[in-house]
Amino acid sequence: EEKRQELLSSLSNAGVDLAQVPKEELENGDGEVLAALKQWHSYLERLQKTGNNKRVDEMDDLRSRIEAWRSDMAVQFRMAPASVMEEHAVVKIAYTVASMGVGVRVNKDALFAAGVRSGGLDALVATLVEWMDEKNKKNEVEGSGNNKTASGTGKVTKPMSFQTHTFKPSKSWEYAVYKPNKKTGLATWESSYNRFLAGEHAQTIAMTPANGRPIQVGTVVGHILDGLTHGREVDLKRLSSESTPPNEEEWDKLLMCESETGFDITGDPSTSGVDGGHFVMKDFLCPVMGNAFVMKDYTERSEEEKAEFSKWCGVLKWYMSLRRAGYIPSFDSQILV
Repeated sequence: EEKRQELLSSLSNAGVDLAQVPKEELENGDGEVLAALKQWHSYLERLQKTGNNKRVDEMDDLRSRIEAWRSDMAVQFRMAPASVMEEHAVVKIAYTVASMGVGVRVNKDALFAAGVRSGGLDALVATLVEWMDEKNKKNEVEGSGNNKTASGTGKVTKPMSFQTHTFKPSKSWEYAVYKPNKKTGLATWESSYNRFLAGEHAQTIAMTPANGRPIQVGTVVGHILDGLTHGREVDLKRLSSESTPPNEEEWDKLLMCESETGFDITGDPSTSGVDGGHFVMKDFLCPVMGNAFVMKDYTERSEEEKAEFSKWCGVLKWYMSLRRAGYIPSFDSQILV
């Protein structure tokens, strides 16, 4: 009861209209609406505590744009704003879209599958795409002086290409440990994997997870790639349209990281790190991020460094999973990076 009261009090103090929350959820202190609202405000609170004010402003701006679209649709269709889209759906979409990487586009069908039923769906997609383009363009300008990036170099490279849709490893990765949850009987990654296998878009899965609490698209992609390392089949071609895999230049740089650090990416994670310790992404990426970055505390990193590191972690997840699954990539169709 104490936790329930604390949750409701914190949401109320954050400006949430609890009258919009189903009575049953208010009584239980749990449910889809409360989970989504709690996730959103907890995320903003963490950003504020770490001094990431730029990200807070971006998130607030995105939410404001979605709410402006909702108001326009309410006027156009003569409906109450909450009938166009409820508040918890607004923050679910904002949280998911904000987590999407450069090169990944908002998928209209994914929004529809997540429950968006407004006649202004095309206008919503345009609103979200506009926000993403503006954010990415701003980040490119701010990070243009960083010569360590694999993007914005003016070089010609090739994207990863997939001749066949589905790839199934001959066996699971030697160090893949399957840990099913006692309640669900599934591993943490398995729900996302099963839904993707059934044809759902990663963005839909991120907005409508089983527990009602939205997750980042990158988390969903990570779950699907975890399935690959456990020997499950994955439609890599479809996944690559929802999450950008390493291009040829990035792949080569990750190979360089493996060579220069001496880390065995296919080995035991508990002993393949620095001095035989646990594998840590930051240490592995030292050759591309630089020693100065690795030595910094998280709170000392600039916004550009955080964005750059996040991008490299995304492509590293692909790299680790493909290497551990024994997949040999091919690259085709030159692109300018």
